[in-house]
Amino acid sequence: MRRSHLRIVLLSFLLVSCAGGAVNAQSGEPIFTVTTKNKDDRVSFQNLNAQTFIDVYSPSGIGSAALGLESGTLPEEIVLRLHLRGLEELRLTSAQTSITASVSNSDPSEIRQRVLAASSDTPLTPGHPLWMEIEIVPEQAEKKIPLAKGYFEVTLPQEFIQKAGSSFEIEWIDFYR
Repeated sequence: MRRSHLRIVLLSFLLVSCAGGAVNAQSGEPIFTVTTKNKDDRVSFQNLNAQTFIDVYSPSGIGSAALGLESGTLPEEIVLRLHLRGLEELRLTSAQTSITASVSNSDPSEIRQRVLAASSDTPLTPGHPLWMEIEIVPEQAEKKIPLAKGYFEVTLPQEFIQKAGSSFEIEWIDFYR
């Protein structure tokens, strides 16, 4: 009698464990592959609700990362956190679109953005569907470039995410390399 109870308990535990794994695997949480240009660059991902945060660390200040959606669904919002001292240029490229942004090191910082195409180079203004929201997030008291500690937080535009499909590339250049 004890053996049958033990078997039932073990079988129940096994079924619960398998069911829990299947639920997580089917949750649709995005899983990305990443390939960086420089071996010292690091890219990490954090999924919270419908947002994915992508942290980029680049000791040299110049680099790139190709990202591809391996499984799951694209998040509603993708936020880059570029842990750099400055942002001379950020370039987002997909098969459909290429956008650049820069944050000046003057006070106050000026943000400039452009859409690049084979035949044109068009400035963007806030409110444009491809405009990236960029915020300087310092760990020190003031938002001053060069950042001793902190990062540039860049919210990717919905239109870029939708047109990118399952892959895009990030390129960055820091003022202070």
